[in-house]
Amino acid sequence: MPMDPHHVAHRTNRPAAGTLKLNICLLTLALLAQTGIAESHDLQSGGPSPMTAEDAVKLAISHNPQIAAGLAGLAASRSTYLALGVPVPLTIGASQVQGTSNAPSLTGDTIDTIVNLGGSLDTSGQRRYQAAGARAAYKVAFYELGETLLSLEQQVRDAYWSLAASEAQAKIADQSLLETQKVYDLTVAQEKAGTSPKADVVRSSIDVANARQARLTAQNAHQAAQFAFNTLLARRPEDSVTLADVLGETLVAPSTSSIPRVEELAARARQDRPLLRAATEQVHAANYSVRQAEASRLPDLNVLYERSVRQQVDAWTFSISLPLFEFGSISHTINSAKHARTQAAAQERQNEAMVMQQVSQARADLATAAKAVQSYRAEILEPSVKLLDMAKVGYEQGATGILPVLDAESTVRNARTGYINALLSFRKAEDELNAAIGKTTTPMPKK
Repeated sequence: MPMDPHHVAHRTNRPAAGTLKLNICLLTLALLAQTGIAESHDLQSGGPSPMTAEDAVKLAISHNPQIAAGLAGLAASRSTYLALGVPVPLTIGASQVQGTSNAPSLTGDTIDTIVNLGGSLDTSGQRRYQAAGARAAYKVAFYELGETLLSLEQQVRDAYWSLAASEAQAKIADQSLLETQKVYDLTVAQEKAGTSPKADVVRSSIDVANARQARLTAQNAHQAAQFAFNTLLARRPEDSVTLADVLGETLVAPSTSSIPRVEELAARARQDRPLLRAATEQVHAANYSVRQAEASRLPDLNVLYERSVRQQVDAWTFSISLPLFEFGSISHTINSAKHARTQAAAQERQNEAMVMQQVSQARADLATAAKAVQSYRAEILEPSVKLLDMAKVGYEQGATGILPVLDAESTVRNARTGYINALLSFRKAEDELNAAIGKTTTPMPKK
């Protein structure tokens, strides 16, 4: 979903009504950070409700410290802009005058009380350009928060699918242990019947021990994935999680023809990627800094109104101020601002090149992962299952020994594990591509 603060004309330094969209975004994120997601209460307490990847992203947004820090930075930038977007405040003062000269006061009396009201008019444009620069900086902070949200969502989704894969690997390990135990029981029975040698029982018992070690490894990997997932959601590492999605042998990857062309993806990235939008606004901010520095050579108009309390006498004073001997200070400030603008423009081009590379690489990774899932299933997983069935039938009929069965079991175990890893790579490639083009489920204001 595109993220763009409402456009405000740069010719005014007054906050426009279009900022309401930004304020709504800020309020929405603040409510998420402070109150959490009410419908996810069971998820937070480790309840039985299955957690989807979208639920996990919502929980991370409402509890992760990165978002709280980003919201604080955005609020600070907004306050700076609003402070500069209002007219220059007027100053009021009062003075008691007493002296022995002929005219120590406005009225010429030796004793008087004078009230004065004064202010400055931004005739040079410095404050106007400063406010416009603050507005651009506000947009930069807004898009940087969007990039943080995008990065966090990708991390959460990757951790979600890693946890789902570890659960699938643990189930495969349990299933492999049951199958090897059945083969072991069969070899023991046949050894007692005198149809199998003692060596088959020994080999089968070793296979059972290997399956138990594999299960321990899978359980430890699942625990590590659970700890990492809960940490991203700012939960206790040991909190239990019930996922709504399952990675298994029945899942297949879509055809690579359904993946959009790289030109289409690049266009979406240019429109929606917060990193690129932030770089553009950074250039705008740098440009306003140059104009502000150049405007410092122009005069500002100061206005002062004075009125006597004792006598109804008043006076207006108008003055202008401009630098006379600046000894190159303003010139150096302008040059510094221009160099910063050049740097910002170069960084914008660098960011665009980097994002385009990310989009191309992510699409290639997704296409490769989809082909890997399809070929792995058709060429490795399904033939391995058939091979195991054939080996078991041959052993039960006495046509083969135990070694073909043990080899087939090992092949199936590796094939199932490899297929889950292929599915995980596909899911992560999807997340990588969505992050590269700026696609997110996080609610942000439309353009």
